Amino acid sequence: MAFESPNITAIAVEATEFPDLARRYRVSAVPKTVVNGEGEILGALPPDAFIQQVIEHVSSLQSEGSSVGERDPKT
Repeated sequence: MAFESPNITAIAVEATEFPDLARRYRVSAVPKTVVNGEGEILGALPPDAFIQQVIEHVSSLQSEGSSVGERDPKT
């Protein structure tokens, strides 16, 4: 998705090399995708299902009043 849109940023983190991040985001299995620091997608999904879940998470965050795209993953 990040290749397709300049509005999407994606990073991959090796949980065993960054235990503080793994604890912060409660990583207990991989792959785990965190959407804007709040939404979570667990496991490997087919591309269409993954995209649908990302859209659902972003929509729910927007409806809750979160500032989508303004989260700093380092904080």
